[in-house]
Amino acid sequence: MHSHLKKFTVAAAALAILGVLVSAYATYQHYRPSGTSFCNLNNVVSCDIVNKSKYSEIAGVPVSIIGIIGYLVLAGIAASLFAGRIKKQHGALALIFLSGGALFFSFYLTFIEFFWLNALCPICITSQIIIFLIFIISLILWRISSKLPA
Repeated sequence: MHSHLKKFTVAAAALAILGVLVSAYATYQHYRPSGTSFCNLNNVVSCDIVNKSKYSEIAGVPVSIIGIIGYLVLAGIAASLFAGRIKKQHGALALIFLSGGALFFSFYLTFIEFFWLNALCPICITSQIIIFLIFIISLILWRISSKLPA
């Protein structure tokens, strides 16, 4: 495997695992009593306002659990790409589409967070930065893989 491809694949997998951890913490906070999160600083910077709102679940499932599943899928694709179990371009495209979809959903959640809830959730913003970085890395992976022989 090309060394740059290897480095970016490891970076994508590492970020996805970090995303799992951040989402797991958000899930933990979702079920804890209000006022227990370290990031409840005031009426604007508050994880509880966001993480316990009606927008924090889809069909009764916390968005953070959906995040855990999504990050695990991304980590699995990156690991498969690294191990050579999937073609370079196919893996890179899968990462682009999945992280791009997650990024779009993340933008939607950020809009709700800022404009409807009038709050900032540092845990949520951390997850949003992670998915943005995975998306950028997946674009780089696709560019590198498209220049390599199949």
